[in-house]
Amino acid sequence: MPVYSVIIEGANFPSRLIDGAEGPLGFFANRIIERESQAAAEAAAVELIKAELKPLLGQRCDGEPNPTMYLDQISELDRLPEEIANSGMTWFQMGS
Repeated sequence: MPVYSVIIEGANFPSRLIDGAEGPLGFFANRIIERESQAAAEAAAVELIKAELKPLLGQRCDGEPNPTMYLDQISELDRLPEEIANSGMTWFQMGS
C-alpha cells in the first residue's frame, strides 16, 4: 500500500491555545499515512489532526473565526519510515 507524507495547514485557530499568543493562530502539521490513494491519505491526516485538537479547542467562543484545515503538500514516499512522529504541529501567529 502506498505511503504518503501529508502536510496540512491550519488557519484561524484561537490564540487561547498558546500562552502569550494574540490574534488567530495557524499551524503546519506533517503526518505519514499509509492509504490506497492521495485523497484517502489527506482525509486520514485531517481526521488525525482533528482528533488531536478536539480536547484542546473545547467550545468555540463568540467572535472567534472558524478554524480551517487544508492540504498544503502531499508526497508519496518510497517506504514507511522506521520512526514516525505522527503528532504535534508547528504553530505561528497569523499575519506576522
